[in-house]
Amino acid sequence: MPAGLPEYEVFALRYATREALRRDHFIGGDPHEAPMPMDYFVWAAVEPGGAYVIDTGFTAEMAKERKRTFLRCPIDSLALLGVEAGAVRDVILTQRH
Repeated sequence: MPAGLPEYEVFALRYATREALRRDHFIGGDPHEAPMPMDYFVWAAVEPGGAYVIDTGFTAEMAKERKRTFLRCPIDSLALLGVEAGAVRDVILTQRH
């Protein structure tokens, strides 16, 4: 790697889950009906000078409304990495929904 480029540790922070069937994930269903659970993640790219968060997740209230199991607040998950929420430099959104 060329000198001068920053190096990051990248973490997947699981904050919610959903028990579902294959038909629940595909428009028009799926002929191979079987369990297909879904996990929900936000990502953190961490370097000594701070962190970037990729996507924001949803709240406990939204999880309840959407019938998801909320495991923990994505912001609180940063503390598990030793990252203070105030040390986040930017949030990168990858999708609009």
